[in-house]
Amino acid sequence: MAGVEFNKPSDADDDTSEVSEMATSPGFVDDADRFAKALDALSVTQKSPTEQRADIFALVDKYYQYATSKVQALRKALRSASSTGLRRLDDSSSQDSMDLDEVDIRSTGSANELDRWEQEAQVWDMLRRLLPLRYSGRNTLRPIRHEVSRFQSTSELWEEFLQSDPTAQERKAILECLQTSADDGRMDIDDLVRDYQKQAERGDIIAYGWLHTRSAIKMQKNVNSWTGPLDPTSADASQLVDVNGSNPLVTQLDPDVATRQGRKLQPQDEYFERAIWLGCYELLRRGRSLNEIRDWCVERTEVWRAVTMSAMPLSKGNKMKRPSADPLSTLLWRRTCFALARQGGTDDYERAVYGILSGDIMSVEKVCKSWDDFVFAHYNALLRAQFDGYLMKRTSPDSAAAIHQALPSFNALQFHGDASSASERLISLLESTPKTSSEAKTPLKALQAAIISNNLTQYMHDLGVALGKRANQTAPSHLIPEIDDAVISVNDPRFFMMNDYDGLRVAVHVHLLVARLDNLQSEVNSAVDHHRARDNIVATYVSILRLANLTDLMPLYCSKLQEERGFFTLSRNITRLEEPAERSTLLKIMSKLGMDIAKFIVYQPRSILEHNPVSEQAISAFGSFTVVLNSPPTLKYGRPLKPDFFGDEPESLEATDESLIQSLEWFCLEEGLWEEFFEAGTAVYKRFLKGFNLQAARSLSERVRCANIFRQKTGLAIADDTDVSWFEDIRSGAVTVSLQGNDLGPEQVAVARNYFEMECLTRALDSMETIASSEAMAQDPTEDLGRDFWSHVGNEVRCIKSYMRPMLNNWLLESVQGDDDFTYLRDAYLPEMIIGYVSVLHFAGTSLSRDNLLECMELASIIARKDADVAAVLMKAGRMKEIVEGFANCSKALAISGNDKKGLGGSSKKLREMGWSRELWTVKR
Repeated sequence: MAGVEFNKPSDADDDTSEVSEMATSPGFVDDADRFAKALDALSVTQKSPTEQRADIFALVDKYYQYATSKVQALRKALRSASSTGLRRLDDSSSQDSMDLDEVDIRSTGSANELDRWEQEAQVWDMLRRLLPLRYSGRNTLRPIRHEVSRFQSTSELWEEFLQSDPTAQERKAILECLQTSADDGRMDIDDLVRDYQKQAERGDIIAYGWLHTRSAIKMQKNVNSWTGPLDPTSADASQLVDVNGSNPLVTQLDPDVATRQGRKLQPQDEYFERAIWLGCYELLRRGRSLNEIRDWCVERTEVWRAVTMSAMPLSKGNKMKRPSADPLSTLLWRRTCFALARQGGTDDYERAVYGILSGDIMSVEKVCKSWDDFVFAHYNALLRAQFDGYLMKRTSPDSAAAIHQALPSFNALQFHGDASSASERLISLLESTPKTSSEAKTPLKALQAAIISNNLTQYMHDLGVALGKRANQTAPSHLIPEIDDAVISVNDPRFFMMNDYDGLRVAVHVHLLVARLDNLQSEVNSAVDHHRARDNIVATYVSILRLANLTDLMPLYCSKLQEERGFFTLSRNITRLEEPAERSTLLKIMSKLGMDIAKFIVYQPRSILEHNPVSEQAISAFGSFTVVLNSPPTLKYGRPLKPDFFGDEPESLEATDESLIQSLEWFCLEEGLWEEFFEAGTAVYKRFLKGFNLQAARSLSERVRCANIFRQKTGLAIADDTDVSWFEDIRSGAVTVSLQGNDLGPEQVAVARNYFEMECLTRALDSMETIASSEAMAQDPTEDLGRDFWSHVGNEVRCIKSYMRPMLNNWLLESVQGDDDFTYLRDAYLPEMIIGYVSVLHFAGTSLSRDNLLECMELASIIARKDADVAAVLMKAGRMKEIVEGFANCSKALAISGNDKKGLGGSSKKLREMGWSRELWTVKR
């Protein structure tokens, strides 16, 4: 996912502008916040497994209720928008066509959003019905009774069947979910049949059967003076034709007359018939109760149809009244319905009604329009076939054999084969069938398919693999790593795209809840790749939360990952969290979630360094860095310093450098971690300085100063950290400080020394660059330099003198552990720093005070000492000649220089005590 990785180019963020805009929409922010708060309630683990499972089931139900409320609100808004649009059309003068187009666009967007929320509600509905069966009901099944009681009705056997068979319970739950979503989401049945009703040409009359056919028969009887029922095979019946005169009309009005006689109804009554059967199909498809079915049919004076559907409609819910037919009647009734589904009826919807009642698939599929319809057809058939088999076992062998031989039925169990994989085969079938393939491969339907087939673990693994492939398309991603899996395509439409923030919200919560249930059941897949893949889902969602500025929610989801992956994901997504108060709040949230704050803080710099190694190609220590120009020295300024040797200051640091510095800032928010901080800080400084990344090193020295660490962790009062003597006082024992109630020992001071020394180098370089710029300005005759300018230069000279003191005394030679990198840094920086320091003192001596030239002479004596470590480095670098020439130039300047022009006083007391006096270099004339 572009923009997720902190160490990718900044222009990669352009790819996420759309994602960021969508993720920060009020709708998503509110949804994400509500889901997170509800999930947070599960963080309390001091409960028994049974109680924790109950909490998870309650949470799933809560998510379902929330999604349902969104659906209801959107439906209401769409109805309101639709009525508003109609009013505007009625009054076209009030709005122009563009206004109406905008209404249409908004309505389309709302309709799409409604569809998405309906599907999400269906996801949660499936889970709230199935999870309790799969994770807590396995030990509560009642044993099957093998003795048949003649007093047991089909209804009683049905309840016993469900209680004894977990597969049947799941199939019933899936059917009820599909019925509920159809009942809630589809058009009202009366509205659905209205078009057929209009074509029936009977006005508002919805009852009294075939009006047009009855009228035609009656008229023919009156014209021909016929009496009694008319024989369809008689010569007179040939005069009875439909309104088009092309088809023979039925001669009677009983329900199956059209099939029995092979004759037609009047076209208007065929539409009426189709409207009735469509309504009956929808009543069954929506799981309406027997009472509702009867009332609908009675209203249309078609009560016989309610009777045909009354034996076993499989209505949704558990409290409806069921008929008390005997098992044998139920078996015979099912087979009769199957015969009508395959061989009877005049309309596809009529055959589909009997197909549902008999558990047929083919006749029902003919009227299926959606993925849900097809799944309903198959699960209805599976459940009815399963119960049919149960009834056959509870019926006498003779009766069962007679039924089996005389009356065929469709056995969906045999059609789908092995029961353990029937669901998976059905899902594969729907993905490959042209009529359902497109819908079956949409992410939410694929997720529902995984729920139905009890294959969520594999789906989540595959989703994580797909996300990893997508995140690594343009550049490697450490945050969402790619997992080798040739089966999953990067463009597989079954898996949520990385900018499908709502879809990923659903996926991550489903994954976390099911994973928690698996843990409670001790059904944990310990394969490393499975964990890494599924963790990609959480990592992606955390990045979306970052884009939505929901930083306070990120720890909750990171706490669900394996510890290091959680630390890694969180650390990569908090790089924009810069205020100490915000960071402290985040740490408090982490603590409440049980995350180890100290381990997290220590982990950050280590992981960034590990995942972003520097190039192995070493840069030569000598000659790669310089602070002086190759220009010849002048008597006034000595060898000129190189202006802006830090390079152009960037608007922002490179992302990895910024993250490393931020990772060290987090140490300031937690007590202790003394050795850990200085170990990490030293490693970061080495990385910057070895790469001559002076901008990053300077930023580190400004933001995470050694003195501040001492102040915050030991309470030491350091008035001025530009005077480095505070560290020497601690090191020598002149000042005693305590850390967490104990005196700071020599070992703990030694741990801090290298960090302090590299900070001194960086700050010295910073002051030197400032002085180099001042020197250039001083040489420009057009510059008007006042006292403030020279006061600032004097301050920088004072600072650099302080910072150079540690560098002249075993700089980076003493460390807790030997380190070749320190040798490299000494070779790279010490010669250049000393040569540059000589130039600084020369410039300051001729521009501020001759005392600076005397100090340059003192520097020569320090380097010349037998126990000095600096001379060896200068000799190794081949720079001793330059140093000697620099001292000679200072000596000349001191010999011929006049009195101070900046009014900064005479020789310092310290220099006079050391034997240095300006009069020694004064040339008497």
